[in-house]
Amino acid sequence: MTRILFAAAALILTACSDSESTNSAPTATADQAERRSGVLLYRQYCVNCHGSGAAGAPQVGKHNRLYWSHEVEEEGFETLVQEAIHGINAMPPRGNCYDCSDQEIRNAVIYMLQLSAAK
Repeated sequence: MTRILFAAAALILTACSDSESTNSAPTATADQAERRSGVLLYRQYCVNCHGSGAAGAPQVGKHNRLYWSHEVEEEGFETLVQEAIHGINAMPPRGNCYDCSDQEIRNAVIYMLQLSAAK
């Protein structure tokens, strides 16, 4: 009788843990994607070149406000986003963040423009 109760308890616990792990995996992935803000992506990917001007990348910062303001005015915001998505010159597509969504790339561009005080 004790063996039967022990086996039944083990089956119930196994069934509960299987359903919990199945349900929690998509939630963790969705939560993780929501947390990848423009700030996070800039710090992880963009700053490598746009922080130092490596490979000819235009630097981000208030000291380059006129450059970024001119880019927005002349090229347009959507063009900047598309260049970030598809790459331009030495910049690889998506700044090497191949699992970034278009919206996440857009958020990174917005953050870079904010850092540069672009108008």
